[in-house]
Amino acid sequence: MTNKFQSYVDNIQESNKKNLFILPLIILVVMQIIGFFLGMASVFIVSFISIIKHKTIDFEAFLSGTSFINLITYILLLFFTILLIKQNTRSKLSEIGINGENGIKYFCYGSLVGIVMATIVFLLLFFSNSILVEMNENIIYVDIFKVFIVFFVLALGDQILMRNYFLTFFTKIMGIKNSIISTSFISVLIFLIAKGFKILDIKTLILFLNIFLGYMLYSLIYYFYGNMWLVVGISTLNNFFQTMVFGSKLDILYAINPLFKLRIIENASILNGDNYGFEGGIFYTILYLAGVLFMLYKINSEKTSEKDIKLS
Repeated sequence: MTNKFQSYVDNIQESNKKNLFILPLIILVVMQIIGFFLGMASVFIVSFISIIKHKTIDFEAFLSGTSFINLITYILLLFFTILLIKQNTRSKLSEIGINGENGIKYFCYGSLVGIVMATIVFLLLFFSNSILVEMNENIIYVDIFKVFIVFFVLALGDQILMRNYFLTFFTKIMGIKNSIISTSFISVLIFLIAKGFKILDIKTLILFLNIFLGYMLYSLIYYFYGNMWLVVGISTLNNFFQTMVFGSKLDILYAINPLFKLRIIENASILNGDNYGFEGGIFYTILYLAGVLFMLYKINSEKTSEKDIKLS
């Protein structure tokens, strides 16, 4: 275990506990508002272009969340996220872990982990007869690159906001354990608001549990290794392989022309996640929980070893 994460916490110059807690929440609310207006603007642009060209734009691509216009929206959200954090942080961005240190190496490591995660779940679903798949013969290869960039930008924005900023600042005032739980809960709350606080069925509850466990896992990995690109790599390729390769939804996001065409078996929705995609299924619950327990074991083992070294 490295001490990088703790050094990021120590680099925070803000000492007022109220500011450390309230400022991140204010930025989160502002980002949700900006995201809403950018979403409305993108709908207006799509409609306007359709009128100008006197033809209907492919709304399915837009609604998939992986179109070019969606990508522009995500890039703008990433820009505003970095801008707001920079304007409200006394420390340099690099001092709270937003840097390119060993970026390519750790991104590649994370990518391998993300690919393995998605592939394990896909194989479990396939061999348990929870899904039916066939090869897609009409692949548009430009879409592969575009969807990859979409999930890279989303993963990068999520990492910067929820772990480089929230996790680091919250750790300054409440310690790493409470910080991980708090940021994971906030992430679930964001999704709950997006769903309109509707009555939750078992499938939605599993999705929210997986979101909570997933954020816990990513936070523990970031805490242990102290490198943002490792988590970005895991998240990017995990999501990319679920959608672009295996044809699953990722809640409301999906690829129009994935490598595999997927059909969900309805009576196995607890396993395959139904309309929420693989991450709404119980296999991801088991995978994330195993990852959380493994990381807790590694962290506790490292701390025990450090204590033994000090005693000797």
